[in-house]
Amino acid sequence: MTVRPPLVGAPLWSAVMKNAEHRCECRGACGKKHDPERTRKQQRCPRRNGDHVSKIGEIVLVATPRDPINEGDFVTAASLPPRRLIALCPECHDTVRRAIKRAEKQTPPPMDDLFDVAEFRVAPATKGDAA
Repeated sequence: MTVRPPLVGAPLWSAVMKNAEHRCECRGACGKKHDPERTRKQQRCPRRNGDHVSKIGEIVLVATPRDPINEGDFVTAASLPPRRLIALCPECHDTVRRAIKRAEKQTPPPMDDLFDVAEFRVAPATKGDAA
């Protein structure tokens, strides 16, 4: 079955899909080994554009940045060349995005030393100091 490209960005999407041979390029970033033969080797996700999966329906691959942390916003991703994008099935894409969001929540905010108040602390005065 032929999957039609999206209305916006069709040439870019088509170039990414051609580079990926219309197959999901996930090699374990989603947390799965993608190992249908159970050989305990990391393999590429078997899902292809147009495949039908029960409960999900027809698979339509997503073109997303290879570096989703630094280039994940839509404006940056739309301006990237096809070699910097990767084709992912919706399941792998969603799992990778959830893992990134979970890691962002667990990362403490950076400390800004400019506003560190340790240098402004004053020891409490005693009665002898007042004289």
